[in-house]
Amino acid sequence: MIHKFKKFSKKIGRGLKQEYKETKEIPKHIKNKEYKKAGEQIGDIGKMTFLSALWILPGGGIVSTTLVKFFKKLRPSSFVEEKEED
Repeated sequence: MIHKFKKFSKKIGRGLKQEYKETKEIPKHIKNKEYKKAGEQIGDIGKMTFLSALWILPGGGIVSTTLVKFFKKLRPSSFVEEKEED
């Protein structure tokens, strides 16, 4: 159980670090007129805000986990798992 928690927390840490890097690049995307990339990142920020706000509510951890499990589009891009082809 502890091993799974450590693995999960590392995965979350990597995802948050990636989102932070992508968020810092928004002004660069706007300057280079890459509005689609900037818009996608702003959408990711909105998703993170929504999921974080759910955690504040009583039972919000369970609700947000359930939503993310069943609605894959609620995940920010850094947390979407790519399927590896063999």
